[in-house]
Amino acid sequence: MRGTLAALVMVAVVLGPAVPGRADLTVASPEVLRPIFSRLLGNPRVLDMDVVPDLYEGGYARVSLYARGADIKGMRIDELWIKLVGVSFDPQLLRQGTLKVLSLRDSAIYGKLSLASVEEFLNHESVVRDVRLRLDGESVVGVATVLYNGVPTRVRMQGVFQVYGEPEVYFHIQALLVNWIPVPYVLVDRLERQINPILDLRSWPVAFPIRTFRQTPSGFILSSQRDFSQPCAACGGPLLQLRP
Repeated sequence: MRGTLAALVMVAVVLGPAVPGRADLTVASPEVLRPIFSRLLGNPRVLDMDVVPDLYEGGYARVSLYARGADIKGMRIDELWIKLVGVSFDPQLLRQGTLKVLSLRDSAIYGKLSLASVEEFLNHESVVRDVRLRLDGESVVGVATVLYNGVPTRVRMQGVFQVYGEPEVYFHIQALLVNWIPVPYVLVDRLERQINPILDLRSWPVAFPIRTFRQTPSGFILSSQRDFSQPCAACGGPLLQLRP
């Protein structure tokens, strides 16, 4: 009897007094996120999720996601890893199939893109058309048709993709030639302002810092990590194996 009483006292201490007004809160459902993220990612052919719900409605201690063939704002990503930590979504909008982040402790993204995917994305932009890209060391060389003062003009560009820890990707033009004639810097600067940012994720429901956008022999790596050569263990999904 004494042992039973002691056990009851320990349970009461751990649970604490009842909190008024919280009886209607339920554990967040992991499955409510799957159709929402599937739609946001363009219904990828593979979508794996690992979700740890929190103890309040709309809250998740961790959301890990892996997708193949994702599409974010027109950019096709061959493989994508996403991780959200300590995220809270508006529960009413969540029931309606909409994500609105109320609070977020941390987020990470890691994506592998082919050269053909970047070409396809740029070819759908209004300023640049008929893009053909190739990698040249740390730079990217492209031949394209650019609308300059409303006139389609065939140009050759060399430059690098740049990121600054914000949810945007920029392209810095190192050299621009029209009919093999170098274009003055003033005109290059004007074109840069027309085409940038190349990719803008500021309007996405979750803001991801992008600290790396680097080319590899097979394409590009987009990452929240500065060291893109390391496996993205922080992003969830299957273990990432990168060739040296």
